[in-house]
Amino acid sequence: MYINSIILAAGKGKRMNSNLPKPLHKVAGKTFLHWLKETLKKASVSKNIFVLGHNNEKLKKHIEGEEFVIQEPQLGTGHAVKLAKEKIKDHESLIIVAYADTPFIEADTIRKMINQIQNGFKISILGFKTNNPTGYGRIITEKNNEVIRIVEENDANKEIKSITLCNSGVLAGKASDIFEFLDQVELSNNGEYYLTDIVSICAKQGSKIGYIECLEEELIGINNRADQAKAENFIQDRLIQHHLLNGVTLLNPKSVYFDATAEIQKDVIIEPNVFIGPNVKIESQTVIKAFSYLENCSIGKECNIGPYARIRPDTVIENNARIGNFVEIKNSVIGENSKVNHLSYIGDTSIGLKSNIGAGTITCNYDGTNKNKTTIGNNVFIGSNTSLIAPIRINDGSIVGAGSTISKDVKENSIAIERSIQKQFKKRNIITKK
Repeated sequence: MYINSIILAAGKGKRMNSNLPKPLHKVAGKTFLHWLKETLKKASVSKNIFVLGHNNEKLKKHIEGEEFVIQEPQLGTGHAVKLAKEKIKDHESLIIVAYADTPFIEADTIRKMINQIQNGFKISILGFKTNNPTGYGRIITEKNNEVIRIVEENDANKEIKSITLCNSGVLAGKASDIFEFLDQVELSNNGEYYLTDIVSICAKQGSKIGYIECLEEELIGINNRADQAKAENFIQDRLIQHHLLNGVTLLNPKSVYFDATAEIQKDVIIEPNVFIGPNVKIESQTVIKAFSYLENCSIGKECNIGPYARIRPDTVIENNARIGNFVEIKNSVIGENSKVNHLSYIGDTSIGLKSNIGAGTITCNYDGTNKNKTTIGNNVFIGSNTSLIAPIRINDGSIVGAGSTISKDVKENSIAIERSIQKQFKKRNIITKK
């Protein structure tokens, strides 16, 4: 069956206090929009239709190739869904109504809603139970667990307010049914058309309305920065469990930050206070030591990284390499069994096999206009406190003496050293006049 999603994203998001549209804010490195679109794809949704507000040029760039409508004026959730009707070609297809600021629903949850519709329910509502239901609409059911109506908080009496089964706003149904019910929704006292009104309309016609109950955490709605922080904690907990179950050792799990795109193999050990940023790949039996920062990089097997190492984008560290304390590496390849152990900057560089880079080595890769490449071969030894002025090639088997500034290529199996002559003077007494 063909499935459409209608994603409501027209809100101004004023409470985020940001120039960035709310759906483009991130949790674990991915936008709210990205999280939701991934889930809908896993749930076999064929097409997304976005309902945008009047001032969402930035948002349009992130949904390029997707269909959208503009809700202006904004007359409530029912009005928003009704606007998407023009984008749905097959009215026998299914609709999932979702919200851009509620991005963490699981694909299995959506599949359960779809199954309810396929099993004869006209509408499937997504609900959750909470110890603090204040502010949510309550789902009212009969003894057979069929839904008869949703009562908003403002309209609820004391008895209904005691109900802990709450409405998320997410629902599913056949397109023809949803739009037929929406045509019967009346304007509320505050000038809006409520999507939830279709539930009571459907029930009065004697049709079956079901609900799926999911965990409250799946339905975290993000309205402000505090909600975003709460969502971040939830997703980090989920990612921690994911990596632990996949065989990663975390010495202090809560102190490690994971981007959602990180790929980490079993038997990796991660020490406390490590940042694993976007597009990081770490192969098995590697140790990431404390206070290291990794992003957009690939690290091979049996490597040792840190402590206090910064591995920047487009870096590849091959098997059994050693990157030590206070070392920064950017856009470079570090070959197998090579070492950059102390206080060094390696940028736009290729290092071969079994080479050793001494403490305080700097690749001087920027000439004020261009970034230039340094090539260091196999079995090369670079002495401490050396500056390598790119573009430059240090060939296989060569040695560079400590304290050198090297600006010309070093031939294979050569020793290169560049130092000024050391001068020594007799110490004199210094007389200070009173």
